[in-house]
Amino acid sequence: MGSIVDSCKSTIKCCDSDDEKGPIDRHYSKYIESDSESEENNEDENSEKEKKEEEKKESDGNIIIDGNKLFMERHQSPWNFYEELEELGAGFYGVVKKVRLIKNPEIIRAMKIIPEENVLQGEGASLIDEIEILKKLEHPNIMKVYESFVDNHNYYIVSELCDQGHLLSKLEKLGKMDQIVVKFLMGQILNAVAYLHEKNILHGDLKLENVLLYTTASKRGGRRFTSINQDFNKDESLTKDINDKRFSDKSKKYINDMMNYEIKLIDFGCSKYFVKNKKKRKLSGIIGTSIYCSPEVVDNLYDERCDEWSCGVLMYILLCGEAPFPGETEEEIFEKVKKCDYSFSNPAFKKVSKNCKDLIRRLLEPKKKYRIKAREALRHPFFTENFDPNSAMTENTDLNYLKQFINPIGYISKFHEAVIAFICINFISKDEENNLRKLFRYMDKEGKNSISKKEMKQSLEEIDIKITDEELDKIFNTVDENGTGFIEYQEFIRNACDIQSLLSESNLKNVFHAICGDKELMSGEDIKKFIFHDKIIKEQAKKEFFDSFGMKYENSIKFEEFADMIKKNKKLGQKKKSKTKKKMSKYVFNGPVINEAQGDEEQESDDVKNNIEGDNEEEENEKEDDKENNNINNKEEINNDKKDEKLNSNISEQETNGIN
Repeated sequence: MGSIVDSCKSTIKCCDSDDEKGPIDRHYSKYIESDSESEENNEDENSEKEKKEEEKKESDGNIIIDGNKLFMERHQSPWNFYEELEELGAGFYGVVKKVRLIKNPEIIRAMKIIPEENVLQGEGASLIDEIEILKKLEHPNIMKVYESFVDNHNYYIVSELCDQGHLLSKLEKLGKMDQIVVKFLMGQILNAVAYLHEKNILHGDLKLENVLLYTTASKRGGRRFTSINQDFNKDESLTKDINDKRFSDKSKKYINDMMNYEIKLIDFGCSKYFVKNKKKRKLSGIIGTSIYCSPEVVDNLYDERCDEWSCGVLMYILLCGEAPFPGETEEEIFEKVKKCDYSFSNPAFKKVSKNCKDLIRRLLEPKKKYRIKAREALRHPFFTENFDPNSAMTENTDLNYLKQFINPIGYISKFHEAVIAFICINFISKDEENNLRKLFRYMDKEGKNSISKKEMKQSLEEIDIKITDEELDKIFNTVDENGTGFIEYQEFIRNACDIQSLLSESNLKNVFHAICGDKELMSGEDIKKFIFHDKIIKEQAKKEFFDSFGMKYENSIKFEEFADMIKKNKKLGQKKKSKTKKKMSKYVFNGPVINEAQGDEEQESDDVKNNIEGDNEEEENEKEDDKENNNINNKEEINNDKKDEKLNSNISEQETNGIN
């Protein structure tokens, strides 16, 4: 084991090492140069056109809620919001500390602190670029960033905490990993890489140290080993006498423990954007760490397929504990890489299947045009014949979340949506997000980090929930907020979560103070910055935005007013609920619609169940509308009761058997 550890620690990491460029220039050269001046101009024109279209949409009030727009950038000290717990590590760029949110001590995060002088140098500049990329990504296997701070001394980046260390430290303890575990981990790594490439981003420095681990075991206990046997029952070489001979009790415990981990890709300091469908797209400059570098990176002319090569190296190392291209010097390593000089002579490969070795060969293909792509690798027999990653992900998942998801809430304004999205990104509980992540992956049949109508219908039918095309359209009309025709990860999370627990007083206070700081009043300007940042919007669009939740831009609101408005999904100052918004889906959260006569007698938390339009009407018109709504609601109650009754029956059955 010493050879791989020493090798990993001694290799040199390079990012665009071009002697002609200074440190800042080389780290800000993020885009692939065009093969001709005309192509470059066309790309610039298209990029500028897309940018203008996006700005126009936002200026017209057509706001799309996503994680990038909700990232908080504060020009103040972070110690007004966080307290330090301990130092986790240090490097050239600065230090990483474990911190706790002062107003919500249960929230533990990591904070990277970069001195101001380092920000002006190459390493600091690349870290800033890294954040710009991470802000745009929403994937369960990519590290999430929450906010940044700048004061007179440092630049601070707050991200999620993965306290189980990285893959290298885990490999140091184990020496090597069983094929079952490698399959489980590599499935996640390749899925994240495929997602990045579909976003036109290459990682550029995939290695053991840049794959962090975190545990998904809930308080109720980890996954059962019996399910692992079921997942691999199609491979006779793995399941022959599996309980008695293949695995000892110690091995079963190790595999079960490892199957409770999920991975997070980190360190996007060497990442680059690339342009799809360009015949001679190319990048130059050495990137990554030497033992993971592909032949084309060594030759200084490469594209995103260098990441697949690094995945092959990762897979090889995890299985045997040694690098496929070892060497005392970087030159010696590069010589072996260019010759693709490796073998499966290590004794560990005697227990590795033919499909596993074949996938490694396809990933370590020296000619990049023949190298298997990440998305294709996930369909390789190594995965498809022996392992269904969804089955392991969804075991012990609470299917009650489906009640909320197939009965989505229609929020009355984009401000309401943004508050819910912000809480989901920043404050959702670990157990709940783990459950929702497993459910999302179960429904994401193609592994593209999005759910199509076909995938959703198939997933629901697999657990005996029938749904019509009309009902499916209504769900998508409500949940697919950015209009792509697919339900993306964060859209799923914020529409399937337990909305009542999400809108706790502590979470709402966290949002309130995130928007307005330590002030007692939240101003219209605070809200405008929260939604639009520094973008200029038309006066009419601004008025329409604030009118949508009953506030004037010139006014301010107290926390109690803000909390009441968000909890009850109503306009500011509206005292009584009005009729259901007809454009919204008729499905409601976890049960039938509550009409006005019933609403006054229900608990406050039940107010979230109503979709509210919020327009005050004349008294005699209200009576007539109430009568009409009661007739509609009675029909909806019957339909929703039947759905909940059937879903509860299915959930009970699935909790016993699991989703296989």
